[in-house]
Amino acid sequence: MNENQKKSPSFLSNDIKIEGHINSTGTILINGEVTGNVRAKSLTLETSGKIFGNVRADETELMGTQKGNVTSKRLSVLSGSRLRGNITCEELIVEHGSNISGKINAAKKT
Repeated sequence: MNENQKKSPSFLSNDIKIEGHINSTGTILINGEVTGNVRAKSLTLETSGKIFGNVRADETELMGTQKGNVTSKRLSVLSGSRLRGNITCEELIVEHGSNISGKINAAKKT
């Protein structure tokens, strides 16, 4: 694959449940349920998606339910999402209608 070609995202549909950790160097879209830690370059947790474990990604977008800590350079917690856990990020976007319960450490690294 040459540099101009983009990798397709990995997709976990809503009828799939995974028990175990997920590691990816690319993008993951989760509509299903994961019990375990998720590490990726970019992660999108769709509205029906659930993660019961910690998340570490450069870019994270939450629309579903996350129970665990999130470490991300850029985190977007969108309307309707639920996050139960601590957040460590450089940039945080929180939409009206989202629900967060945990400590937030949002500071740019110097």
